[in-house]
Amino acid sequence: MTELLEVLLVLLALWGLCTALVRRSGLPASLAPLAVLSLVLLVLLAAGMADCLRPAAYVLLALGWALGAAEGVTALRRKNGRLLLAALAAPGGALFWGGAAALALWLCRLRPEFLSFDEYSFWGLAASLTTRTGRLYTVCETGLPWQMTQFAALPLAGFFFQPSGVFAAWRAIFAADVLLLAALAAAVAPAEKGGARLWGPPALAALLLPTIFSVTSHTAALNGAWLEFLGDLPAGVLFGGAVAFWLAVREQGRNLRWLALPVLCLAGNIKSNTFVLALAAAGIIAVDAVCFAPASEGRGPRALAGRLGFGAACLAAPAAQYLLWSRYTAGLVQANAASGGMGDTMNASLPAVVANGVRMLLGGTGEAFFEQHRADLFAYKAAMETAFLQQPVSALGAGAAVCGCIACLLLAALLLAPDRRERLRVAAAALCSAGCYLGYGLMLLLSYAFVLKDSTPDSLASYARYMDSCYAGWMLLALAMLARQAAASRRQVPARAAALAVGALAAALVLWQTEPQFTVLGASRGEYAAVRSERSLAARTCAALSPEDRVFLVCQGDTGYYWFLYAEALLPNILVYGAGGGTYGLPGQGEGIAYYQPCTPEQFAALVEEGDADYLLVARSDDIFYESYAGLFTDGLAAAAEGPALYRVTAAGYEPAALPSAEEAGL
Repeated sequence: MTELLEVLLVLLALWGLCTALVRRSGLPASLAPLAVLSLVLLVLLAAGMADCLRPAAYVLLALGWALGAAEGVTALRRKNGRLLLAALAAPGGALFWGGAAALALWLCRLRPEFLSFDEYSFWGLAASLTTRTGRLYTVCETGLPWQMTQFAALPLAGFFFQPSGVFAAWRAIFAADVLLLAALAAAVAPAEKGGARLWGPPALAALLLPTIFSVTSHTAALNGAWLEFLGDLPAGVLFGGAVAFWLAVREQGRNLRWLALPVLCLAGNIKSNTFVLALAAAGIIAVDAVCFAPASEGRGPRALAGRLGFGAACLAAPAAQYLLWSRYTAGLVQANAASGGMGDTMNASLPAVVANGVRMLLGGTGEAFFEQHRADLFAYKAAMETAFLQQPVSALGAGAAVCGCIACLLLAALLLAPDRRERLRVAAAALCSAGCYLGYGLMLLLSYAFVLKDSTPDSLASYARYMDSCYAGWMLLALAMLARQAAASRRQVPARAAALAVGALAAALVLWQTEPQFTVLGASRGEYAAVRSERSLAARTCAALSPEDRVFLVCQGDTGYYWFLYAEALLPNILVYGAGGGTYGLPGQGEGIAYYQPCTPEQFAALVEEGDADYLLVARSDDIFYESYAGLFTDGLAAAAEGPALYRVTAAGYEPAALPSAEEAGL
């Protein structure tokens, strides 16, 4: 209950900030959550880079509570309780706050854990480090031989909902869901003036969109929508949400439009490979701002200069944040390398990848490194063309089907537009977003060919997950555009029919393609039993150690997943890298075993010593490990034969150490 109370207190602070913003600025309640979260995360990013993260979080929370209290006093003085409900004064606002409250209660009961490799290898680990230390993960010791420099918004959101420093995976997942809800609420805003029959079905479609893009076929596996802590889906939804935010705020006056800039910064601060989507959103907003300004803003040279300046600011805001973060992380990597650590390494810079890749695709010649991968480039190009037509990426099917559906939504918006100006506006957004989609596909192609190491043309690694970032955002953009034009249309019957069709299609897709018991509504604690067992062992281990102790993990049969799981679960104790997990054994014994680490006893002992390990945690042992290294252990691995065992590193060898039971560890 303490964890839930802390989440509710953070939501109360957000409520205060949103209420004050709505009441004092006139911003629609549907847009306030996205605007406030963008500003909060921007402040936390700056504070984290200045190494004063936790104090900044407490200041923001105190500000939210104070503003909420001030609005409450105003409501009492005026005897008007509706003033406190300003954040609920629009359907999108009600959707956000109702959804956030429901998810908080449900996730607290379910208590989901991280399940995927990437959640443990970066997203969850970064959020855990930031939460536990009150500092950005970029300056925390992780045991990894490389610097974690991925973008920070999602780990910072996970931190903001548990600022006291006690980490729980479900609260990080809830933080990601809150970002999704804020972007989805913004997509409802453009249709709110048209009544419930025009905003209701698009609101349903928006809520179902994460599920539609988290399932690739009719399946009996747990659907990740609302239950995972990965940046891909939030990055995509925030791309579409940023454009939807602009469509609604554009009509609110010249001052409020500047709130689009922090929203664009948030969209550009989720993942490095989806930064192009934030630039795409900025470009679409800039074109719309310059070319389709309301008549009230004037048509003279001065007005045009103002619009051009705003368009330039839209492009500059996420770009400036990207450059600032890049300089910050480059300095950390350089300092880490200078002190003997290992920094990030890349075969080539991003500009070189783009320049050489495009030149080769157009028939030219690239530099030597890129020419070595020419065959890979064109093999991946053919594979992605095939995947576009055949590989399922959503409940709609393959990418071709998704693009067809998006085209239909934009065409409907074009036909419903009330006048020529609005039709041109829809057409411009459609053309710009299509160009952005092609640019994103090009970026992914070049990444496959020159950057990613764990992929082949025959098996495009994480293809659906990478593409769904773009597809989900593009779909939300099209949905918001249709909702806006339907609300403004002079033909209400076709407009209502189009809105109803969108909601019905989304509901039919989810019912047809997703087993209800494996969605967020039907997920059970049993889904997390295996992970909880490992986390229980990690908690028992931590109970036996001092916070400064370092641990070497032995988990035979691991392919890296369990190493990263324990790296997060053992915090604050550091899990030394060693060989990064796998199956340890003598050279020549591991034929056919994935991630086999051949080591003589001397080499194995050297790995432990190089990591300055104080303890060995033998989570899983086998005959290979026993035959190879029993002589290094003072009990000949007798304790490990009985189950998971903890050993202390001593000069005489690895001695058994007491491993508390779950009851003794307070679990």
